Amino acid sequence: MITPAPTVGHSIVRRLDNAADLEDAATAIADDLLSIGRRVPPSDWLIVGGSLARGEPTFVRHEGQRVLLSDVDFLYVHSGQDPSIPVEELIETAEQYFSVVDLMVLPLSGYRSIRTSLGYDFKNLGLPVTDRGIPDHFRVELDARDAYEILLYYTQAYFWCGLHDSWLAGADTIQYHLVTNRLCMKILRATAMLDGAYAHHDFDRMAPHLAERMQAELRWRSDPGLPPMSVGRFWTYLADALARFDIEFGQPRADAVNHSRYATTSSGRIVARHHHAVHHLARSMTTAWPIAGDPRALATVKHRAWAQYTGWDGTRAQPSPEEYFRRYKQEIHDHLLAMKVQAV
Repeated sequence: MITPAPTVGHSIVRRLDNAADLEDAATAIADDLLSIGRRVPPSDWLIVGGSLARGEPTFVRHEGQRVLLSDVDFLYVHSGQDPSIPVEELIETAEQYFSVVDLMVLPLSGYRSIRTSLGYDFKNLGLPVTDRGIPDHFRVELDARDAYEILLYYTQAYFWCGLHDSWLAGADTIQYHLVTNRLCMKILRATAMLDGAYAHHDFDRMAPHLAERMQAELRWRSDPGLPPMSVGRFWTYLADALARFDIEFGQPRADAVNHSRYATTSSGRIVARHHHAVHHLARSMTTAWPIAGDPRALATVKHRAWAQYTGWDGTRAQPSPEEYFRRYKQEIHDHLLAMKVQAV
């Protein structure tokens, strides 16, 4: 039996202080999710993860209405060799309801084998929107490696989103600050996971300074009309995060793949290569940030570090870090998922 929309809606906003005020908006979102779920044949499953599954999506006021700002993350699990319906059609349907949709696809065997934060989202917390519920599975336990993978992924995202170039150009749009805010929250959450916090609202499990920073990010995100915070805070957060992970691991780590079950997979080796690239940049730029203090000086450090990493000798054109990570964005995403299915 499908869970009623009001019950799903309550689950969606359960971690928010103003959940009662959001009841109507959350129920409307639940209705939309269940409508999408009804498109899925009875042989397959559709599960919602991300901030909706954690019970902490962001809403903003627009023309007197509560509007969902958060992405909607779906996982389609198929019991046969292939999905029972064209996935493109399901994505098209979902995008009629939500502005930003991410839909991943896994066979049932892959779903049962995935671990990491992806498995945690769609197993431990997953919100079913079909009448089949969620497939039988083992719960996922997270560790420091999982948190480090998140940290490196969203540091890569900083470059493929072009945030440093936009900073240099003096970008001051709400959209620019929203993307910066989102990535800052990802860095903070990855760090807080080392102390057992998984959700953005797990303040009691975070170190006090992380909780204060996270609360400030959440306050601004709920009202992007407020004056934006310092754009350079991303580098302060990342510097503190890397220092915390160094303590956790006992030394700096260039990737979140080696010394783990994913190191022997073909996709894991590809992911590790991209991790090395962003790790080299992150170390150089976070070390320089307290001294550089402005985007132009930091850009000089970035170019020098990238030339060192790529072995550029000034005689042939090389893609910038932004171009590189933008080019390989989909590959990184796909191989992160693939390595979790490949690993035993």
